[in-house]
Amino acid sequence: MNVVSVIMPTVNMGRFISDAIASIARQHREVAEIIIVDSESTDGTPDIVARLARDGAPIRLLESESRAPGKARNEGIAVARGDIIAFLDADDLWPEGKLARQLDYLDACRGQDMVSGMVQYFDVLDPVRLVPAENSRIETLFHVHLGACLYRCGVFDRIGTFNDTLLYSEDVDLLLRVREAGIPFTILRDVMLYYRKHPNSMMAQKNPRKTADFRRAVAMSLARRRAGSKPPIDYMRFESFFETLP
Repeated sequence: MNVVSVIMPTVNMGRFISDAIASIARQHREVAEIIIVDSESTDGTPDIVARLARDGAPIRLLESESRAPGKARNEGIAVARGDIIAFLDADDLWPEGKLARQLDYLDACRGQDMVSGMVQYFDVLDPVRLVPAENSRIETLFHVHLGACLYRCGVFDRIGTFNDTLLYSEDVDLLLRVREAGIPFTILRDVMLYYRKHPNSMMAQKNPRKTADFRRAVAMSLARRRAGSKPPIDYMRFESFFETLP
């Protein structure tokens, strides 16, 4: 039986975090622990998290001095007890059935160490159903978002954890290392993450490090592959990573 640890970094996301926790609670498979790594929030987030824990959510709250999400996730990984690691940002949500769908896939495909899926971007939430509202602007595609993925914990033993010198694109760097290590994974065609677009998110901020860190992540990958004399990735074969179970 899989034991799932969900790691959730947060900085001043108190107005969203209850939705995120509720979207985990509605999953058809049990989550052993939700490790919330709070980076010095000043909006009452710790109080909200404490209330949710009193109401029965399996929350472990860690306090972090770092505002880099990669470092916060590493602190969560270091104490996680699960053999399956999942991530969810405090302003995003999981669709109903996401966890069962992906765990069933990993159970059926023992050779796969990671499973991802499609991401649905939205800007207005239906607060009752916890899905994008009918009047929301919606876009569905595959993108590098950790919240859409599940990982067997051994993945991090093989490739290490997040590069915490990156403020942005730490997720891009991780996926590039997954590919370089030849770790088998599948991208399901189902939506596995609702990604909330709002003006206070990190990605909405004008920060030159967004571009600089992305370029750095790609440059580090190129340097590693050149040093290892490995052939370049054939991106024309990318579609072969998509799979849908009956």
